[in-house]
Amino acid sequence: MSSPENGPTGVEPLVSVFERWATTRGVENSSVKQYRTILARSVEPFFGSRPVGSVTPADIEKWVVWLGDTRAYKPSTARFRFNIVTSVFAWAMEGGLIGANPCRGVRLPDSRARVYRDQRAEVHVPTTEVVHAVIGAAPERYRGMFWLMAGCGLRLGEAMGIAGDRIDPQRKVITVDRQVACDGDTGTGKYGWMRLRHVKWREEGDRGREVPLPEVVALALRRQLRDHGTWGSDGLLFGNVSGTGLLYPYYWYGKIWKPALVTAGVDYFKPHSFRHFYAASLFAQGVPVTEVSAWLGHSSVSFTERYYSDLMPDAPDRARLAIDGVLGLGAVASPVGPVRLHGVA
Repeated sequence: MSSPENGPTGVEPLVSVFERWATTRGVENSSVKQYRTILARSVEPFFGSRPVGSVTPADIEKWVVWLGDTRAYKPSTARFRFNIVTSVFAWAMEGGLIGANPCRGVRLPDSRARVYRDQRAEVHVPTTEVVHAVIGAAPERYRGMFWLMAGCGLRLGEAMGIAGDRIDPQRKVITVDRQVACDGDTGTGKYGWMRLRHVKWREEGDRGREVPLPEVVALALRRQLRDHGTWGSDGLLFGNVSGTGLLYPYYWYGKIWKPALVTAGVDYFKPHSFRHFYAASLFAQGVPVTEVSAWLGHSSVSFTERYYSDLMPDAPDRARLAIDGVLGLGAVASPVGPVRLHGVA
């Protein structure tokens, strides 16, 4: 990698390096869109046209303070942006644009553990009564989407991208391999065109994940198919009001989601909270975190454990009961027999 101008090392503006980092590595359009938003709101206003090679650790420390004091970002948000900028400077180092990463050694004001606690505190889990009330208040044409999010843990874009052939009533599973996203290339260098693409954290051609299909959700989807059928060559269940195009998120929030909350008489919360409800319901029934993580489509089990640890309050009780059952007073000897360790006599 080299500077577009092939000029002296380190003179290219940081914002230019950031833009190239965001757009030339073959990442998803949705990620490019997110990176450009961070550049416009969190990087360019502070660094301006500063050359990438002139940024020092002291500048980064001031920038981190600025994120909290001026931008009023929460610690978790500031840390995320810091990690992005760290990656940009690391990329610049690999390309020979700078000799050292100014983010190295910079201490953030809050520990990673504190950030994780803040993230968990942001998880809102609606009650079962609230979920039923909101689903009941949803427009009949889109009620199946509400069931998919609360009863199968789908993201909003994934629910929008469900097709009839992804529903298997015999095996009682749904295949989640596509989502509707506002990250299509408009041809102007910006990403905002609606498109149907493969799901988050998966490569093109990946067969996606299979999610258990509860009977209550299957019933709602049967009604959906009976009353509205599918539309388009992909056989999608949900589209715009005319059934001729993809459903735009801004229409969903303004015309479907918010009115349902008002009709149900509940305070505003994000549709993503239905995923939290799904996860909390499974954990409450003792479903292993490995299975919950797979059904949610998380990138790793450790992420699920870290994010939802507060939703597993009975885990210590289950652990105590399990060990007391095996090792407790009066426990029956294990029928498994002796365990031989390799290399140990």
